Amino acid sequence: MNPELNLSILLPTSIVSDASSLRQKTTKIGQIGRSLAIFRAREIIVYNDEPESSDQDSESKLVTTILRYLDTPQYLRKELFPKMKELKYAGLLPPLRAPHHPLKNERYSEGDYREAVVTDVTREGSILNIGLEEDGFTEDKLELGERLTVRLGEKKGKGNRRTVFPISKDEISDYWGFRVDSTENLRKALSKAITEYFIGTSRYGQNLYEVVEGIKRNSPDSVAVAFGGPYKGLFEICEGQGMDPEEEFDVIVNTIPGQGVETVRTEEALTATLALINVLIRRS
Repeated sequence: MNPELNLSILLPTSIVSDASSLRQKTTKIGQIGRSLAIFRAREIIVYNDEPESSDQDSESKLVTTILRYLDTPQYLRKELFPKMKELKYAGLLPPLRAPHHPLKNERYSEGDYREAVVTDVTREGSILNIGLEEDGFTEDKLELGERLTVRLGEKKGKGNRRTVFPISKDEISDYWGFRVDSTENLRKALSKAITEYFIGTSRYGQNLYEVVEGIKRNSPDSVAVAFGGPYKGLFEICEGQGMDPEEEFDVIVNTIPGQGVETVRTEEALTATLALINVLIRRS
């Protein structure tokens, strides 16, 4: 199995429904974002687990906005995120300190990678904010406000510009953050996930230790892991959306067997599950 497992995470919109205030919801999403980055998740899909609920759209926007904000390097946040109510308590969010979040005084050199945003488009090309004293410049005509990944080139003459080359994140060997998407329901999330093996999580699933050898035999390079919410588990969500979980997932696992509490919060299950996958599957 590829040690750089392409990991997709499917989270329900209701993941923050057990938090009573925006402050608490923000803190919870920050904790989730840290876990996602620690265990190198590359794709996050937030799905509506109760499509009939009037709160789902606003909660989905909250979760996706904060996760995208958290993944964005600090030097690009003002460019990409206008003042909005969802980010009122963004100051409480923990720093990711992932490779694509360099410190302000961190050394850099030609060939390094940076996240960038297009700030101007001229006849000569595009100017980008790359979080350095000089602007980035490429002859490519990009879209104003577009966020992209670039490789640093040489500094251009005596000016305040440095040549940059837009690249795909797939070219970078380091972990380079996660992308965030949302869907109307779980079925669409499963269809959207870029993966070849689907794992469901439930207290009614098999012990992960019992199925790990079967997962290894399949040797997937990409895995999607779906979680239930604080009030409805994955089986209940599937039933409510007319789905058979046994048909939708390659395996359904219980990563916290013998739990000592009545319910395990989604953010707790997320951390426990990703830690086990990291040890038993990714590194094997």
